[in-house]
Amino acid sequence: MAANKKSNSSKEEPKKAVPVEPVKQESFILEKLSVITDNLETYQGRDTVITLLHYLALIIADLCTYFRWGRKKKLSKLFINMFIQLSSCRVMLRIFDDFSAIRECYRFYKNEKLKKTMNPYVKWVTTINLIFWILYNPFEHLGWLGELKVLDVDHESWYFYTNIAWAGGLFTSVLLNFNVVVLYYMQMESKAKREDDKNYDSSKIISKTQMTQSALIAFRDFLDWSIAIHFMPDGFLWSGKLHYYQVGLIGMCSSLCRVHAYVINRQ
Repeated sequence: MAANKKSNSSKEEPKKAVPVEPVKQESFILEKLSVITDNLETYQGRDTVITLLHYLALIIADLCTYFRWGRKKKLSKLFINMFIQLSSCRVMLRIFDDFSAIRECYRFYKNEKLKKTMNPYVKWVTTINLIFWILYNPFEHLGWLGELKVLDVDHESWYFYTNIAWAGGLFTSVLLNFNVVVLYYMQMESKAKREDDKNYDSSKIISKTQMTQSALIAFRDFLDWSIAIHFMPDGFLWSGKLHYYQVGLIGMCSSLCRVHAYVINRQ
């Protein structure tokens, strides 16, 4: 019997291994196209790319004036028109930004705990900053509607008010973010004393990541503020004194800071 069992077991065929299908990986080009598409489908991603392009058009417009073929074909005027059209495109993208500005203001208004712990200076500057951004959008809408003759208003005046609100919002943002950088370095100087104090509120500690992000935003908004001053009426600081390529370069640097911040936030 034992011999018979052995003979039967020897006749059994060995089990064949089931082949594992290789996992199909997306091609490199398809993967990169997916990343670009996903980012362009967001509001911030699309606005950032359009901002880069419209400042690039301004740089090219100025460069065309240095070449005979550029002057002959009047390419400078064409690229300035491209800059204007892309700027109008950004106006369309901002048409519903009123809601986000109101939301941020209401969120700050309801956060009593935050307001009690804030420095009075920071509290007032934050309030002024929010007011500027709330005013910015309706001012721009009125200027746009006046330009289209939908409303009988002086569109240039409303665009001027829009620029004031823009400059005010940017300047107060620079102050607030620069304050975070200053507090971080003051915090580093008093690190040993803070570690010995058991009653110290750890929620007030500013991380290096927060400081870096605030420094980047302050630098970006300062660049944008420089452009806002350029578009003020003649005689105010450096208004109207920058060349097209200078405005374009400042705007490109600001846009690249925006791209960097956007990538970090997406990660």
